[in-house]
Amino acid sequence: MKTVNWFCIPAVLLVLLRSSFSLPADKEKVEEGRYGILKHDGLVAGSEHSWTLWRLPDGQFELEDHFPIDKAAHSWLKSMLAPRVPITAELRRSMQDFVEPSDLSAILDSSGKVLSLSVTGVKLDEKRAVGLKCKASSSAIECTGTSDKAKLPLGEPRPLFWRYDIPMLLRPWLAAPQEGSSGSGPQEIALLSFGVLPKVDKLEVEKKAEPGARSQWGDKPALETADLAVSNLGVDTLALGSKHFTTRKYKMEIKPANGAPVSLTVWTDARGLIMAVEDANQPGDLIALLAYKNYSNTPAATPH
Repeated sequence: MKTVNWFCIPAVLLVLLRSSFSLPADKEKVEEGRYGILKHDGLVAGSEHSWTLWRLPDGQFELEDHFPIDKAAHSWLKSMLAPRVPITAELRRSMQDFVEPSDLSAILDSSGKVLSLSVTGVKLDEKRAVGLKCKASSSAIECTGTSDKAKLPLGEPRPLFWRYDIPMLLRPWLAAPQEGSSGSGPQEIALLSFGVLPKVDKLEVEKKAEPGARSQWGDKPALETADLAVSNLGVDTLALGSKHFTTRKYKMEIKPANGAPVSLTVWTDARGLIMAVEDANQPGDLIALLAYKNYSNTPAATPH
């Protein structure tokens, strides 16, 4: 009678378990980099943020963007909650709900347009929280912020357009219109914007937040229809500090149904990687690419 080698059974069982409960395929890193704001050729302190683009198993993409907490603004807002500060109950509630953004995550379709988006960060009590969540479908776009919700029903599909400080989310809109032309005509989009924190009576703030400043992300989100026109302005030499790049220059004009128009100038490399963005409302301030790595063996722009 043959004896059984019991020491082999755990190994065989482990192989069977592995084959029965296989894990889903991992996402694949495509690119990563770092952007920051250049003003008069100098880097603005605290403006840098790093990003990573992943390819998901289903063909969609995930964009992660991480930025530092503005410690000075965070500390100032936290001090406003002290009992001795004369603020209204409404403002106190708003500030208690406030989330200072530190991370943005977006799921993109195969063309790079936003399907869903979330912004997380830190509240004034130092607890982490979600400041904004948006979801787009063919029939509606919905966004939930810290103090309000917004919903835009759609009679026909309109992609969600994010214009603030995240150049990678502008990339899919630059589908190479002919040089000197207005492109293929205006594109219909859904434009996301934000409100502002309530004013504080009898208190002066030395530095006012610019419209769409990161500290406002999630505060009173609003959605409206808009038209986007992209013009290809041709080849241009872009100076970033001491380096010069041969780029393609574009103009993006956004005309909302009710709000103020938006004008952005964008420089890209030959593959469409965004090298810099300038908002017409903040001339001279460039959101510029400071570092870049590509994992698909396709070269980026080469400085000369």
